[in-house]
Amino acid sequence: MSEPEPRRFGFLGVLREMAWAFLGVRDRGSYERTTRSNPLHIILAGILLTALLVIALVSVVKFALGERPAADPSAHAVPGKVMIDQQRGE
Repeated sequence: MSEPEPRRFGFLGVLREMAWAFLGVRDRGSYERTTRSNPLHIILAGILLTALLVIALVSVVKFALGERPAADPSAHAVPGKVMIDQQRGE
């Protein structure tokens, strides 16, 4: 008798396996199951996880830099001239 074909992953299974692949942790069996899955699921999961990664990195950078007030333009500033802040000595 022939060996039954291993079950394919659905979208959530592909998403989970791709998340582990983003971290670099995956075994050969899950790789083989994922490659037999619907290519559209693989593409969508890759786009989704990439967007989440970019959002996470931007959020971490914004958090690390903190909220900084914007520089207030001085009413007496003249374009092309360097103004010295008399209060702070800058």
